[in-house]
Amino acid sequence: MKILTCLKNVLLLPAMISAGSFCVRRGNPPKSQSPKEQSEGYYWYEAVFLHKEDVEAAFRTASDRFPNYEFVPNDFHVTTQFKPNPKHESLYGTAVTVHITGYISGSVQDRKEDLVSENEGFLVEISSADENMQLLLDGCNRIWHITGSYTGAAKYTEHLDFSTARPMDLTLEGVFGMADSSGLVILQSIKQPGISGEEI
Repeated sequence: MKILTCLKNVLLLPAMISAGSFCVRRGNPPKSQSPKEQSEGYYWYEAVFLHKEDVEAAFRTASDRFPNYEFVPNDFHVTTQFKPNPKHESLYGTAVTVHITGYISGSVQDRKEDLVSENEGFLVEISSADENMQLLLDGCNRIWHITGSYTGAAKYTEHLDFSTARPMDLTLEGVFGMADSSGLVILQSIKQPGISGEEI
């Protein structure tokens, strides 16, 4: 079983990268980040990264107006942790299954920053055949979601009331890795000699 999982991971990654369609590479204008987000490196995170075409097709199935709002994330992903410490480099490149269970859009009020953010997103369940990856996922206390579009800030999507989400049943395949604010997405273990980040 472990051999098959490793083989699947090895075959999945090059296919996703060579397809040239793995991530949306549209940078958000600076005004889409608050000064606090800019200073803290808001876009440095570990996540499960997904095929652009698959996620856009799912959002168009859910809404005939996609994108509903002004900004779209640089890539479609399910965040596991912002600014992770420690990072989990040995798991980069691991395959993760993402099951979309619901869709919602609406307003989120953040009283601390006096901001109303409009967000649309999917509620998802995630799992991995890799035991170590599954342990990491099980240890994260998050509302698993994919942001589709937003105003204000993408980080508020998880605060939508997903209990009222429209039910959906779609399954996508993704790869665990890390992204930074420059647009670099790392999808391979950087502990292996000769392996570096991929700009995709």
